[in-house]
Amino acid sequence: MIQRIKSSLKRRLGRNRFHFIIPDGVDRPKCLLAYLPVRQQGWILDYLWRDLCQKLVLIPGLESGIASSPQDLASQSCGKDVFVIAMGLKHLNELIEMGFPPERIVFYHTHVRLGIAIKKLDLLHAILVLNGFERELIAMRKVQRDRIHLFPAGYDEFLFSSPDQQVTRPIDVLFVGRYRRGKDGYYHQRKRYSFQVELAHQLLDQGKNVAFLGNDWEECEYALDTRLQLFNVEHLNYGEIYLQSRLVCSVAGQEGGPVSFLEGMACGCLMVSSPTGFTTDLNADQVACWTLPLVDSANDWADSIQHILAHNSSPTSDQQLSRESYLDMAKFSSLALQLVEICWPRADA
Repeated sequence: MIQRIKSSLKRRLGRNRFHFIIPDGVDRPKCLLAYLPVRQQGWILDYLWRDLCQKLVLIPGLESGIASSPQDLASQSCGKDVFVIAMGLKHLNELIEMGFPPERIVFYHTHVRLGIAIKKLDLLHAILVLNGFERELIAMRKVQRDRIHLFPAGYDEFLFSSPDQQVTRPIDVLFVGRYRRGKDGYYHQRKRYSFQVELAHQLLDQGKNVAFLGNDWEECEYALDTRLQLFNVEHLNYGEIYLQSRLVCSVAGQEGGPVSFLEGMACGCLMVSSPTGFTTDLNADQVACWTLPLVDSANDWADSIQHILAHNSSPTSDQQLSRESYLDMAKFSSLALQLVEICWPRADA
């Protein structure tokens, strides 16, 4: 009871703090802010937002940036026609708790969440989802479908693209993603690190060249075969590694939309994934992608990948062309325009 009273008082004070952002018919500068407290900056959603901002800044008459605290949000919102992107459920709850108007919030729904209450969901301006399955789950919460928008994780088309001519690809199978210590942790279960390492060793034993691309694999708590190549480079250099790779594999069990899948497809790699996230939105046969069951063993995955590599040198020109419609939608430049249209729809749209 005391906690509810405190929350109610906090929201009432917040409404007073943010009352001035509601448009009153007077033209105000348009502004898009991501709410990311300092403690959360430097993680993947922060990087994705900064990539988006590089495209948003090119749109005339639009301001964009990051608000790191309630005070910062109030200061940057003052006098603006502002929408705030809640970069995850925790941040949505913080915005609601501080009294920010829900009709001015766009919720970036980054992972499937079953059975978890989401406050004021029916009042939010819009919800961004990574794939069709998430869209159906949100719709089950009685959210109007015209407020639910497919919004892939995004990639930079200037960093990741397929070459005009055939290139030499000495790496047979590439796994992408950083390593995080803590063998018994939830992150390990979700990313299935132990399965990834076991699968990599199976492929090495079958004579394949295998590589891990990402930070901190030198700290891996599972024994790594010395034949395994480790690449720790800046993200802007990832494209060079993709272009050396025939097939990109993601084994994660709970991905909403693996960025590596977009980047690998753009770079002309064959793609293998567990059946999660936006990979299930693709017509696999048409885009040289394969999904393998989560319940299969590492040995079964290795045999399937071996078969794929034996019968496919690279995506055909038709398959790469079929990828383009999805990739066009997932470019940061396309996503930036989509986000602006979601917040300020054109009268003639």
